[in-house]
Amino acid sequence: MEAEHGQEAMMSSGQLPVGFRFMPTDKELVTHYLMNKVFDRPVPAAEAIQDIDATQFYSTHPKNLVTFSCGEREWFFFIHEDDENCSPSAQGRRNIRVVGNGVGFWKPNGSENPIHNEDGNVCASKIFLTYFSGSLRKAKKTHWKMVEYHLHSDSHTEEEYQVQRREWVLGQLKRGNAYNGH
Repeated sequence: MEAEHGQEAMMSSGQLPVGFRFMPTDKELVTHYLMNKVFDRPVPAAEAIQDIDATQFYSTHPKNLVTFSCGEREWFFFIHEDDENCSPSAQGRRNIRVVGNGVGFWKPNGSENPIHNEDGNVCASKIFLTYFSGSLRKAKKTHWKMVEYHLHSDSHTEEEYQVQRREWVLGQLKRGNAYNGH
């Protein structure tokens, strides 16, 4: 009875049990997080997802964007695409994104994958990227990966789209095991 009460108190205080993991589906990331952010509505657990400008995000080595604690290997970012020269929209989602002065670059892998809403319509897409250190000519593949989630302009009404002041992307940054070239 005492253990049940302690667990109940932990859940009602907003703390999560040990071992709990944030593992939303693509559809949940788009509908509950990215869409709410884009349309300035409350975002669940907003403090867990860092806001960052595209200029800062795409000019910094991934290890300098995150705080390592408790063996974490995954972080989420709302990336604000306000800078015309730096944003993935400006560069084209399928293009390589150079980081800093030859520090490295993000290279897209494969094609964009559609994300469907409840009606079966495409509401967003996701694209996978890998981080390479060094210049384009002398690059080394790293263990850093990212998934970017982009809303489609037809996933909301034209009126909502015009009200939108900022373009946001949801980035899921992942750190894998050290890459040894095999």
